[in-house]
Amino acid sequence: MDKIIRYGLIAFVIFFVVSFPASAASIIERAINGLESVGNGLSNFVTDTVL
Repeated sequence: MDKIIRYGLIAFVIFFVVSFPASAASIIERAINGLESVGNGLSNFVTDTVL
């Protein structure tokens, strides 16, 4: 059952990327920007804590 769900999710992601490439790119871009923001915040926190 677990393999069916995993393969189903993979198939859905592939279908989404092929059908809506602009939306998929937008989602990835927002995720990367969010990770960048978290990294910058963590870096600022550590820098301010050390000094």
